[in-house]
Amino acid sequence: MMYPKFLSNFLIIGCLLLLSACSSDDKDKNNELPEKTVSLTIEGYVETTSFTNAEVRLQVADTEFYGEVDTLGNYSIDIEIPESQIDSFVRAEAIFPAESSIRFVSLLGSVRTLLEKSGEDGVLVQEEKNEVNITSISTAFSAHLKSINAGEIKTESELTLSLKSLDASVVFDMAAFISLYSSNESLMEGSGLSIPNAYRDIYELAANKSAVSISVYNAKERLADLFDKAQSSLIESIKLFGYLSNSDLQIADTYYLPYLKMRLTLRPDGTGEIDGEVDNTSFTWSKNDNGITFKDADLIRHISFFGPYSEESHIVIKDLVWMIDSDAILSVILQVEEYDVSSEPINSDLDIKSNIYAETAIRSSSIIKVPDSVKLEQEYSMPIPVMPGEVINPVDGISPRLSVRVLDMSFSGEFETGGMVNISIPGVEGDGRKTSTNMSGVWRLEDDKKIIIDTSAGSKFTYVFLDYMYKGKNLTFVLEESEKGRLIDFDTVLAKDLDSWKENTVEGIYQFSSYFAQPLDYAWFEVNFDGTVKRITIFDWDSDGELVSDELDVYSGLWKLSDDGNLIIRFYRRMNGDSCMPSDWDPLSNTDCSLVSEREWNLSQVSKEEQLFWIRKELKFFSNEKHDEIPGLSDLTNNIFGGGHIYNSFMYKVSERPIVLPSVQKN
Repeated sequence: MMYPKFLSNFLIIGCLLLLSACSSDDKDKNNELPEKTVSLTIEGYVETTSFTNAEVRLQVADTEFYGEVDTLGNYSIDIEIPESQIDSFVRAEAIFPAESSIRFVSLLGSVRTLLEKSGEDGVLVQEEKNEVNITSISTAFSAHLKSINAGEIKTESELTLSLKSLDASVVFDMAAFISLYSSNESLMEGSGLSIPNAYRDIYELAANKSAVSISVYNAKERLADLFDKAQSSLIESIKLFGYLSNSDLQIADTYYLPYLKMRLTLRPDGTGEIDGEVDNTSFTWSKNDNGITFKDADLIRHISFFGPYSEESHIVIKDLVWMIDSDAILSVILQVEEYDVSSEPINSDLDIKSNIYAETAIRSSSIIKVPDSVKLEQEYSMPIPVMPGEVINPVDGISPRLSVRVLDMSFSGEFETGGMVNISIPGVEGDGRKTSTNMSGVWRLEDDKKIIIDTSAGSKFTYVFLDYMYKGKNLTFVLEESEKGRLIDFDTVLAKDLDSWKENTVEGIYQFSSYFAQPLDYAWFEVNFDGTVKRITIFDWDSDGELVSDELDVYSGLWKLSDDGNLIIRFYRRMNGDSCMPSDWDPLSNTDCSLVSEREWNLSQVSKEEQLFWIRKELKFFSNEKHDEIPGLSDLTNNIFGGGHIYNSFMYKVSERPIVLPSVQKN
């Protein structure tokens, strides 16, 4: 039969065809071009202090590259990755012996960015990117941004977004703590400043903002001189500070300094200007090996009044160095001198003190266009430099003061041509009832980056909306020009998005924000369903790092919603100064338990995710004890307004008290 032979031949031919196909596939694969790679050499320095046998690990996507640290603290690592991973983020970590609790970290950015900065030689060094140096400063910076990001920074976009909430003073304090701990671990532990057991190492502690704030606070109190020396030593090290490492950036620019409340303008010709809250001044500047030197940069920061005399608080900027540089938001160190000038003849001697400020600096490139920040026909609570509010018919013998930091405004017209602005100016009657007057103005845009308002009263306001976040809101710079001079401020703009409080959602605990420098200071309100309210404050008055009942104050009062939906909170006091609870909401002011303070909270916006409540606040103080002190007032039944403030603010609504109230007293 032919079938077996035919089948055999068929199978042979099939196998030959299959082998030919396989051979062809292998040949095609061998002809495929390998994926291109990119390479880069990173050279830097590790703040090794007394440690030996340290090495550096560079994390690039899922690949790790290692290099040894020499006896001078220097390292050099070659990296090579597929071109498809060029946007991968590079994170550096200094690894010390296993028994050490020190870990230093630095965030370098994407490979693409580092290649651009490295230049033609493909070698990235400190002069091109300061973060190649892995130090206490880079570690504090990395930990701070991890806290902001709620996790490790893994992409360039996460780095850019986190920088918009950078607080340079927090970074500098943490850096000094990390430096002090890494070089004096036994001393720190002997002073009760060891790393808590919940944290594996210094970096993990630093990434927990609330925990590290207490460690820094205690270090400042227990080792004050050493802490100050640690900060000074950081600035003196050329490995950490000393220049603008990005050579493509121009030094001449406008810098907004929100925490010091200054606007610093550096012109290309070596001249400049500082605008402050109550003063502005001109100066000259020049670049040196370490940063910038200033001449004649003497600014009045504050003016205080004591009876017939006044006192000016001056700051003189001497030098500036960069801690973290960027084309948008950076961190600088200002070395300054401070002194006070009194108009009182006996206080004519100057006591000049040197000081250091770490400040977040926002470049002019980080300005948001006005049409992206303001809606026409929307009601806003706009910040202004503090101005005295009008007190109508004050009680004889009383000199009340009302400070106003916000004005209600609404804009009509077109962004292309400008238009009209309606302005409401708040005031108060002598008995505390609120009033308001209206003022008109015209507005226009300048380069889409500034909105300029000329009021009918002759003053001029310039607003700049900054791409810098403060508690989830963009910060705003405002300049007022009037017969008072040039005054500035930084604050948030509140859009009136909510009509009023809802009565069934008022009850709860409203906590003031905690600050890194005062981690043991707490204040909150407890608004109860029955119409009562408590204001609870506790501060570490003696700075011993412990909270006891002697440092606790609890005030009881009443609350209700006003006709326009605002939350009104009142506290009362006896004539002898003790707090009390009245029999009704509005007792006669000449009774034993009378009104001492009133808060009106006008709710503007709520961030539901964080339960962050943005509020326009009016705080009023009353001097009803004057009924018995000033002749002719004993029969007056109206309240006596003594002073107040109007401003924008925020509070967190929390589910429980931030701390358990202490019952222990001081020994």
